[in-house]
Amino acid sequence: MLLIKLWNYLTGYVIIKIVGEYGERLLNQAALKNIYLWDIKRADNDELTARINVRDFFRLARLAKKTRCRIYVLKRVGFIFIFSKLKKRKAFLLGALLFIGAVYLMSSFIWSMEIKCPDDDLSISVMEDLRQWGLKEGTFKYGLDKEYYINKLMNEYKNVAWAQIEIRGSKLTVELVKKQLPPKLEQNTPCDIIASKDGIVEEIIHFKGEALVKPGQTVSKGDVLITGRIVLQQDCSEQKDKGEGDILLVHAQGIIKARVWYQKAVKVPLVKTKKTPTGKSKKSIVFQTGDHIFSLQWGSIPYTLYDRKTLKEIAILPIFEGALKLNVVEYLEMEITKEFLGIEEASSEAEAELILQLGDISKDNKITQKKMEFMLDFEEKAVIGSIIIEVVEDIGQKKEIN
Repeated sequence: MLLIKLWNYLTGYVIIKIVGEYGERLLNQAALKNIYLWDIKRADNDELTARINVRDFFRLARLAKKTRCRIYVLKRVGFIFIFSKLKKRKAFLLGALLFIGAVYLMSSFIWSMEIKCPDDDLSISVMEDLRQWGLKEGTFKYGLDKEYYINKLMNEYKNVAWAQIEIRGSKLTVELVKKQLPPKLEQNTPCDIIASKDGIVEEIIHFKGEALVKPGQTVSKGDVLITGRIVLQQDCSEQKDKGEGDILLVHAQGIIKARVWYQKAVKVPLVKTKKTPTGKSKKSIVFQTGDHIFSLQWGSIPYTLYDRKTLKEIAILPIFEGALKLNVVEYLEMEITKEFLGIEEASSEAEAELILQLGDISKDNKITQKKMEFMLDFEEKAVIGSIIIEVVEDIGQKKEIN
């Protein structure tokens, strides 16, 4: 019902008065002809008031003659009547449209930015970087690639655990959550050195504290390697009286290198799909404002799959702090093609991907052993490559003694 009333208001309706002895017969005839009237009220014995759409009013008028009723228009309601009045006042209508357009245009830009983060230094740094990357006051907010800026923030700031960009009205809010890194222990804080991962101890050098493990010993994550609890030795008579010696708590220091293992696996299909150009292309003129923010293009792109290439970029005029540009863009139609790699080529791709994944580990540590295997999956549609490497690294991690 609400939608019907809204539609009638947009298209226009009239409030009418039906005068005649056969008003009810007229209403019955209107119902048979699918003429919709609402808010029907009886004003007198021979008078009815109702509301009817403008399009149905003329059909009802023809039925009124057959039922010997007269119809009077009491009021015209709806957008179409308001618009017809405004058409006579063209200057006012033009001014109103320009005002609405200006308000809409002004509200389409970001006018204020806020960084929500407890760390003030981080907030200032993030604000400066965002403006340098093109996200600033005066940026067009529609079509803003939030994920692009979130990914840049996460890659640039390793101490940020979570980031979110939200736009409300003309205000952009960036919310950041810092990583909760374990606090660095001061030199006078008693602590143990524990194993950060499983491994076999290769070498142990303790500068302060007492070593509890030896080279060749297998340790698990969390095992105490160098303890900061040192038992002070006493003579035999005192030990008999007091039992054990006194314990001195120190800040343990040392290097524990151990052999640890890393394992990775990847899956490379034997049939690889890729995009190749068909040779068809379409050029288009695109207006762009800001830095990768918004583009308004003339004409539709007739291709389902395509690549975009900017051929020419022309700066028209500066706008706010960004720039209004006219770009000549070419859209190249692409199609999906399939390429059979074969077992050897798929294995080579799997090997390259495995080495890439373990690049950071092998770069910082000494590799003692490496084992790589390749096999077909159950359906024989892909090659599964796996690698196990053994490296020697420092596994020591400080833990405060409570």
